[in-house]
Amino acid sequence: MSSPDFKQNYFELFDLPQAFDIDSQLLGERYRKLQGDLHPDRFASAAAHERRLAIQYSALVNEAYAALKAPLPRAEYLLKLAGLSPQEISAQRIDGGFLMEQMELREKLETLPDLVDPETALDHLVAEISADLRAHQAEFEAAYVAGDNAAAAAACVKMQYLDKLLREAEQVESDLLDS
Repeated sequence: MSSPDFKQNYFELFDLPQAFDIDSQLLGERYRKLQGDLHPDRFASAAAHERRLAIQYSALVNEAYAALKAPLPRAEYLLKLAGLSPQEISAQRIDGGFLMEQMELREKLETLPDLVDPETALDHLVAEISADLRAHQAEFEAAYVAGDNAAAAAACVKMQYLDKLLREAEQVESDLLDS
């Protein structure tokens, strides 16, 4: 095994442009290739040092893939590369209109189980949340490309709100299916 470069950023590791919009299929292919190259069987007869390096590099590849495969962690990672800490991101001011919309969506989610047809209402709510999420992903990308880190961070915070709400909606769906 050639000596891995642990100083590469995740985009460099997968030989991808440092951008929000990435080729997910290419990311997956490069991930599988790297993991295949690092499979423990390939290092069974190697020196202990090489086995340890392969394990560490494999862990880095897994961490990098997890950060880049989904839009929210990819946005957070891009902001990290731009020099923003998670605290600086979360400290972004969010407009009151967005926060009111979040409260209304959360209220809809909480009242779903009481409806006559909660599954259909949930489908509509998930579609609405997903559309909002895509809009804020586009907002993030535009701000990031323009070099406006504050606006990109604000869009990222909105993505965090919507991502959490989407996961909660998935839990409600699971609960509805179990009942």
